[in-house]
Amino acid sequence: MFIAARFGARADVMGEHKLAFRCLPTDLDIFMHMTNSRYSSFSDLSRVSFMIRNGAFGRLRRAGYFPVLGSSTFRFRRPIWLFEKFTVSTSVLTWDDKWIYLLHKFETAKDMPAIAVVKAAFINTKTGRAAMDDVIKLMAYTGPRPESPIAKEVTDLDLVLKA
Repeated sequence: MFIAARFGARADVMGEHKLAFRCLPTDLDIFMHMTNSRYSSFSDLSRVSFMIRNGAFGRLRRAGYFPVLGSSTFRFRRPIWLFEKFTVSTSVLTWDDKWIYLLHKFETAKDMPAIAVVKAAFINTKTGRAAMDDVIKLMAYTGPRPESPIAKEVTDLDLVLKA
């Protein structure tokens, strides 16, 4: 994946990046559909590919930052079956002072079996958590911060968990 991402088409940091997969026997649970944990794994692969293709991965690594996931919220609409083709798209929803919120859509030829919102931070082993404004600059984005009601729901969920 690292090699394919490096030689693949460039991605816009605020665009949608798609990565294609097929559900294989190693992705199945005992009910013969893709197991829940594989959705997270495919999301990870899509995020890394997205960061490599838009150039943020190299710039963040050179600055000493690495990403850490704060939370993920998945909504499953239907199973992905054995040998079914699907794509995982990754896009930036918004960010706040501490977190960047990303959207992952799992799509097949006929529908969208699952969707996820993840929040991530960037950590430097020497200086700690990166200010998100610094991360956005390293991502080479200079436009306005997008507003996202989906990211707001994740933030509200965090408030409930803290209570």
